[in-house]
Amino acid sequence: MGEGPAHNRDYSVEDVFNMLSAKLGGYEVRHSQLELAKEIGRAFESGKTGVFEAGTGVGKSFAALIPALLSGKKVVVSTATIALQEQYINKDIPALQEILPFEFSAVLLKGRGNYLGMRRFHDYILEQAVDEEFVDWVNGTMTGDISELDFVPPLDVWMEINSDSDDCMRNRCPNFGSCFYFDAKRRAEKADLIVVNHALLLADAASKGSILPPYQYLIVDEAHHLPDVATDAFSLSISNRGVKRMLARAAKKVNAPAHLLNEIELAAGQFFFHLNMQAKQPRMRLHEPVEGTEDFHTALEELRHWLEECDFSHILDVEMAREKAQLKAKSIISTVSSYTKCLALLGDPSQDYVTWLERTERSDVKLEVVSAPLDPSSYIADFVMAKPSLISSVWMSATLATAGDDPFNFFKKAIGADRYVVQRQVASPFDFENQALLYLPRDFPEPNHPDFLPYAMEEIERLIELSEGRAFVLFTSKYALSIAYEELSQRLPYECRRQGEMPRQRLIEWFKSTPHAVLFGTASFWEGVSIDGNQLSCVIIDRIPFQVPDDPVYEARCQQMQEDPERSWFNDLALPYATMRLKQGVGRLIRTKRDRGIVAILDNRLTKKYYGRKILECLPPMRIIRALPTPASGVMQDFLDLGMDYNA
Repeated sequence: MGEGPAHNRDYSVEDVFNMLSAKLGGYEVRHSQLELAKEIGRAFESGKTGVFEAGTGVGKSFAALIPALLSGKKVVVSTATIALQEQYINKDIPALQEILPFEFSAVLLKGRGNYLGMRRFHDYILEQAVDEEFVDWVNGTMTGDISELDFVPPLDVWMEINSDSDDCMRNRCPNFGSCFYFDAKRRAEKADLIVVNHALLLADAASKGSILPPYQYLIVDEAHHLPDVATDAFSLSISNRGVKRMLARAAKKVNAPAHLLNEIELAAGQFFFHLNMQAKQPRMRLHEPVEGTEDFHTALEELRHWLEECDFSHILDVEMAREKAQLKAKSIISTVSSYTKCLALLGDPSQDYVTWLERTERSDVKLEVVSAPLDPSSYIADFVMAKPSLISSVWMSATLATAGDDPFNFFKKAIGADRYVVQRQVASPFDFENQALLYLPRDFPEPNHPDFLPYAMEEIERLIELSEGRAFVLFTSKYALSIAYEELSQRLPYECRRQGEMPRQRLIEWFKSTPHAVLFGTASFWEGVSIDGNQLSCVIIDRIPFQVPDDPVYEARCQQMQEDPERSWFNDLALPYATMRLKQGVGRLIRTKRDRGIVAILDNRLTKKYYGRKILECLPPMRIIRALPTPASGVMQDFLDLGMDYNA
């Protein structure tokens, strides 16, 4: 770092927090934040894995960044969401750069496919016309990052012109010196701190460090997402649309023999026809080989063999045309190899993978076969935590702990961290008992009862009257959301919107700027949304968010656990998942010390079932009420003052 590691160690964690307090207007040192920072520092210094739950308001980003920067080591920070990446890059890191008495540099690095490839772009425009607005951006951009665009280019166009490792000439490329991707990599190599997302972190780990420079400390924020991202990252898939695109590229880019492409097209047609015949529902597991799998696999292997053997000597080698063709062939080989691996798992199912069919119907039918690892923990342990240069990693979130003797057991198993772990729950500094009520209605039908939704809609309407709008209404299913929204948006005297009406960020901005707004949402609004003040005074959750039973990966994991007498699919999988998810939803309400409001959960299993009480123990310590006051005042503050009169 700027003045060297020795200078960093002249300062303690307490010193830096005191600097923040002295120089940052409105900042005050929080005991919980200092406590977390010290624990994280111990994990780093001991070379152990740190697992930490930091309640809302603790300030976990500073608590992790400060001991990491004081160490003088190279640090990677990984997040699940763009919003948190932007918080690190645009807010937290600049604040520390301004205040710390030593210099350090930080960059945001994205996956290679986010950057424009200039050589590929120039090759493309020789063949096809490109939108003028897009050309203007290409001529003016300094980063080549697709996120700069205020419009989305067609996917098939972007896939032809973005930076691609399989189609990269490296230092032989005429644009290498000005390559956007390699410029980003060079900045990352020089930086002391690199911010990435979970997908890029896993891609680097799987490629044995070919993307990120060696680093010593890793901070994984929003860590509860990483196991699911790992499942996706190590999955294989093949679709009818993907095969069609691959055939078009093979014909156009490398002039592959027509008879080989025709054989694939014929075999693929038969395979996807039989697959479509089996599709009883939009998503279903596949336990047996699909008719035509073997022929399809053989046809793909023949194309791969031709691509591997062809030296493209028949191409006139002008402007590196031969080398470009070899690179295109390498790219197509990579795609074909992925397809054949997926088909192999379909033809000979593995105990370690689950394979299913996805059928979507828009302008035309998309059929996709996906094979996903049942347990990604070994991949995370082997490729992330056992990375040769890594000394220590810290995993943190506001929602990692669940019920049981070891509250982090579920999460540690999910990432394969079973030894040498430093762990701690650091409570939120907020006074939940005086800032929030938790309403659990009496005499409510169970969520699967036919009367549940009508009862729920009446209760939602009463709650919104009491809070005078200013509410999030969160559902576990799109069906329930649609029914409730269609009816309640007509009856409520407040402006209502539902998820899907506009992009997520625009919906959040609409909610913040609209007095007494009511937002109906599902999965994407359960977390990553922070609305301070009385603009959000009521969060209503329809039921405990158990995982959807038709999810093939979840179904297969449950089935595997049922075959193990020492494990319980419900206690070891379903319950911890639902607990973490519910904590996320509840966490939308209280975001600052000034916030007040009510959380309502309309699921009577929280009070009637043994596991409901376990879940309640994991939620913030809000005052529980079992009945609602009359909306005489209609003011939320009065409603809170009445809270003690309605305790169970």
